[in-house]
Amino acid sequence: MSRPNDDTINAPSLRQPFNGAPKRVLLVGWDAADWQLINPLIENGEMPTLANMLGNGVWGNLASMQPMLSPMLWNSIATGKRPDQHGIHGFTEPSPDPGTGGVRLVSSTSRTCKSIWNILTQAQLRSLVVGWYASHPAEPISGVMVSNLFEQFAVNEGIATPPPASSVHPAEFADLLAEFRVSPQEIDVSAILPFIPSAAELIKQPKHRIGALQRLVSQIATVHATATHLLTTQDWDFSAVYYEGIDRFGHEFMEFHPPKMDQVSQEDFQAYQHCMVGVYKFHDMMLQSLLQIAGDDTAVVLISDHGYYSDHLRPDPHDEHLSPAAWHRPFGVFAAQGPGITQGSRLYGASLLDIAPTLLQLMGLPASADMPGRVLSEILTEPNPIDRIMSWDDLPGESGMHAAEIRTDPTQARESLRQLVDLGYIEAPSDDEEKAARDATFWNTLNLAQSLYHAARLPKCIDALDTLDEHAQATLPVRLLKAACLLGMSEHAAARTMLDALAQDAPDHLRVRFMLGTLDQAEGNNASALEHLTFVEQASPRLPGLHNKLGTIHLAAKRHDQARAAFNTALSIDADSPSAHLGLARTHLARSQPDQALNHAMHAVELTHHLPAGHFVIAKALILLDRPQDAIQALRVCIAQAPQMPGAYELLTKLYRNLGMTQEAIDTAMHKANAQIPKAANEQN
Repeated sequence: MSRPNDDTINAPSLRQPFNGAPKRVLLVGWDAADWQLINPLIENGEMPTLANMLGNGVWGNLASMQPMLSPMLWNSIATGKRPDQHGIHGFTEPSPDPGTGGVRLVSSTSRTCKSIWNILTQAQLRSLVVGWYASHPAEPISGVMVSNLFEQFAVNEGIATPPPASSVHPAEFADLLAEFRVSPQEIDVSAILPFIPSAAELIKQPKHRIGALQRLVSQIATVHATATHLLTTQDWDFSAVYYEGIDRFGHEFMEFHPPKMDQVSQEDFQAYQHCMVGVYKFHDMMLQSLLQIAGDDTAVVLISDHGYYSDHLRPDPHDEHLSPAAWHRPFGVFAAQGPGITQGSRLYGASLLDIAPTLLQLMGLPASADMPGRVLSEILTEPNPIDRIMSWDDLPGESGMHAAEIRTDPTQARESLRQLVDLGYIEAPSDDEEKAARDATFWNTLNLAQSLYHAARLPKCIDALDTLDEHAQATLPVRLLKAACLLGMSEHAAARTMLDALAQDAPDHLRVRFMLGTLDQAEGNNASALEHLTFVEQASPRLPGLHNKLGTIHLAAKRHDQARAAFNTALSIDADSPSAHLGLARTHLARSQPDQALNHAMHAVELTHHLPAGHFVIAKALILLDRPQDAIQALRVCIAQAPQMPGAYELLTKLYRNLGMTQEAIDTAMHKANAQIPKAANEQN
C-alpha cells in the first residue's frame, strides 16, 4: 500500500519505531564478497566473526543487477532505485568544464535522487557515511560524511598530501581524520606475511606484486581506521561503511587463488595463492571491531553488491578483450543480526533493491512507492511493512543533498581515474576532450540500456539506445543489445532483419549465433536453432545460458530426457543458475512430476525472487499437489511481478471459482491484489 505525499507532512512525523526496534543501524559494504569463498573459510574456522553473526541472525544470497559496475550498484543500494532513477550510469561522465580531459569521475552531484542518509537527515536522524562509492564531494548531511576520495593521497618525503577539498563534511573534521590515514609504507612485513608468506624472498625479484598489496591494504586500513574513530566518538543513528578491498584484491590476485589456473605460472601461484584468503580474514577481523563498537542494541547488516568468480568459471586473466566485470558473479552476500532481526534463519530471493526499503523499515520509516524493491519482512521481528509514501524525493525539507550547481574539482579525482584505467574498467581518457566526452556518453548510455534490459523494460532500453548518434548505433554492442530487445518483445521480423545483418558482418560471433538460434526456436524452426546453438557449444561449451537454451528447445519438442540432461549440464557449470532450475521445474511439470517441479522452481525463486515465470510454475505444481490456497499465493506474487503475464489471471480466476467464490467476490479479490502493487514499482519491474 502507499499513501500520497502531502506538503503538510514532515519527515519526522512519518517515523513509527516498532517494539524491539534497534537503537541504531550499521550497514557494512564488502564489495564483491562471495559465499562461495566465505563458506569454506567459515567451515575451517577462519572467519569466526562472520560465522557467529550467521548463527545469531539471518543470511542468504543477494541478487545483483546488470551491468555489474560498482558505481551503479552501490548507488542502487543507497537509494533503493535503479540507475535510470538515480542517475549514476558508469565510472565517468562528460565534464562541462574545459581543460579537464573531457571527462570526470561520477560523483555525489551526479546522483539525481535522495539516498538513505538524505532521507534520514530529513527525518532528523544522524548518519555516519565512510567511503561510499561516488560520494565525493561529501554531502552536508546531519552527521559526518567521508567521501571515497578521502582515501586517495600520496606520501612525499614522509609527508602525506592533505585530504582533497570537500572530501569530509563537516569540513573541520578533515584535518583530524587525516591522522587516521594509513600509508603503504606503514604496511610492514608483519602485515604482508599473512598474504604472501614468501615476501622476504619475493621482494628480491625484479617483478613482484608486494607494492600493489601494500597500497590495497593501506586503502582498506584507512577506511577502517576512519570509520572506527567516528563510530566511537560521534553520536549516530545510522552508519554506512564501504570497503572496496575484496574487489580490488580480486582484480589483482584472484587468478592465483587455488585451484591453479592453466594460464598462471607455478611460481606466481606459489607466491600469491594465499592473498584472497588473507583479505577475507582481514575483513573478518575488522568486522569484529565494528560489532564491538556498535554494541548489542544495534542492528548490523552486511552486504556485497555482487560476487566474484573463484572457481572454474574464472575468465582467462590474459584475455585483454574481457571487461573486469566478467569476473563478477551475479550473487552477493547478505547477513544481518541484532534487534529487530530474526535469529538463525535463511533469507531467500533478496536483491540489491530490497536493502534501502528494509533499512528504512528498521529505522521506523516508510519506503516509497518509487522504490521497486521490497521490505525483507521475513527477516524482521516486526513483519508488517509501514505504508509507503509516494516518493521521498517529493517530500519537502532539508535532506543534505548538494545544490545542483556544485561540481567536483577534476584535479582531486585524477588519482581515482588513473586507478580505474589501471584496473581496466575504463580506457585512458583521450587527449581530444570532445572525443573523450562522446566516449563517456556512449558507455554510460549503453550501461543504462543494459540496466533497463535487465529490468525487462525493453522498449525503454531501445529508447535509450536510440538517443545515440548514427556512428554509435552502428557499433556491435548497440546492435546486439537492440536485437536482444526485439527478441524479448517477440518482434521477430525486425529481430531477423537485424540479426541477418549482424551475421553478415560477424558470421562467427557467438552471441549473434546464439540469438539466431533463439529466434529460430521462437519461430518453431528447431532444426536450424540447434544448428546455431551447436556451433556455439563447440566454440564455448561452458556457457550456462547455452545449455539452458538447448534444454528449452528440447522441452518444446517434448524431448524430456534431452531437456533434463541439458539443464543438468548448465547446473554442473553453474549450480546457482535460476534459469537451469526453472528449466528443470518445467521439465518435471511436463512429465507430471509436481514434487520435483516444485523443488526446482522454489530453488529458482530463492536465487532470484523477481522471477514471475518461477512463481507461475510453482502455482501449477501446487495445483497438481492439491494445494490451491498456496497456489493462489504464488499466483498473486507472479501477478505482482508481471501484471501482464499471459495465463496468470486466468489461472487465478479458475482457482477462485473452484473454491466456490462468486464473480463479484473474484472481482473484489483481483482489485485488491492490483491495489497492493505500487504503480511506480510495476513500471520499474
